[in-house]
Amino acid sequence: MDDKPIYSALTLAGVTPFLACALLPIAGIDAIEPLGRLDRLAGSYGLAILCFLTGVHWATQLYASDKVPFNLFVGSNVVFLAVWIAYVATNLTLALVAQLVAFPLLLAVDFRLQQAALISHHYLGIRFIATALACFSLLFILVSG
Repeated sequence: MDDKPIYSALTLAGVTPFLACALLPIAGIDAIEPLGRLDRLAGSYGLAILCFLTGVHWATQLYASDKVPFNLFVGSNVVFLAVWIAYVATNLTLALVAQLVAFPLLLAVDFRLQQAALISHHYLGIRFIATALACFSLLFILVSG
């Protein structure tokens, strides 16, 4: 079975809320009721997506612990915990900056997983595109706000 179309579509669909939060203010839309301001929504959504990516790494650690290049429970969790602490203990700007750093770090983990033949080159390419779009969106939100 070829899962490329499924995970490609889901990954790219998953990045659209970031793009919407970054680009809707250009059209004069700063909030979506009852969800609130778009910059805050991007921060909450980013936290959820980073939690999801960490969970994918945990699953990889569980099913291929003998092949992973380093302990994904620790590595990915450190990244997520740093982002979570920034989210709950600082202001929105620092929380978004933490996410802007975390997304490429988790992509680097995926690069190592691809080198270890645990994920496909295609999946890594899709992750790269999604990470680039998410980081572009977060950066645009930061400089626009």
